[in-house]
Amino acid sequence: MENQNFTTTFLADQTSEEVFNAINNVRGWWSEEIEGNTEKLNDEFTYHYQDVHRCKMKIIESIPGKKVVWLCTDNYFSFTKDKSEWIGTKIIFEISQQEGKTQLRFTHDGLVPEYECYNACVNGWTQYISQSLPSLISTGKGQPNSKEKAYTIHEIAARFNELAQQEKWFDIQDELFSDDVKSVDPPNSPYFGYAEGKGNVRKKGEDFVKTIEEFHGAHTTEPVIGGNHFAVGREMDVTAKGHGRIQLNEIMMYEVKDGKIISEQFFY
Repeated sequence: MENQNFTTTFLADQTSEEVFNAINNVRGWWSEEIEGNTEKLNDEFTYHYQDVHRCKMKIIESIPGKKVVWLCTDNYFSFTKDKSEWIGTKIIFEISQQEGKTQLRFTHDGLVPEYECYNACVNGWTQYISQSLPSLISTGKGQPNSKEKAYTIHEIAARFNELAQQEKWFDIQDELFSDDVKSVDPPNSPYFGYAEGKGNVRKKGEDFVKTIEEFHGAHTTEPVIGGNHFAVGREMDVTAKGHGRIQLNEIMMYEVKDGKIISEQFFY
């Protein structure tokens, strides 16, 4: 059976010892809000990211220059039904030599597609392991989370997708939209208009929901990210007052700035 655990690798010019030391500098690449010790066998530390995620790790294997393994002993997600999905999973860092360079192989053993958090976690790990940790290794400065750090576009898109799959559109607005967000529909749309400001955009959505007499189904694709924009496909089948049965097939485009969605635009 194919291994479904999330795995990624990268090569570094630095030595195995330098890569090993960077891994153990968890505050330098994962989060400045790490509490506890992160360097030795049996050390325990807690990760915290805003009100979205917190977890506790214990270092259960540490071989200098070769391997580090964390065991997740506690976990909480704000956006999943099973808040404890990570508990019992292992975070594995394996260091080896490949073609004169140092290879780091990262595996989250137990993080599988069946988990509700899977997409968000894969996006998060991809950012930290493919960008922040290599940056720490090569330049001495990573890109960890901090209290002041805004959501990245990858985090915004992942969180958007989690909520969209649950049809929690007003939660998306409350959590991810900026106060001055703009909502733009095609000119002369028979269904929706233009709105500006978080309150007005919410009212636009609420007014449409009030017209729905029967909900027949809907589907939203996973986000595609480009620069500071991401887009999703959306299919919706409803019966609405004054319009009868509507089957909308649209592209929804979102622009992100300073950790918030500043505009949404619909094409149908």
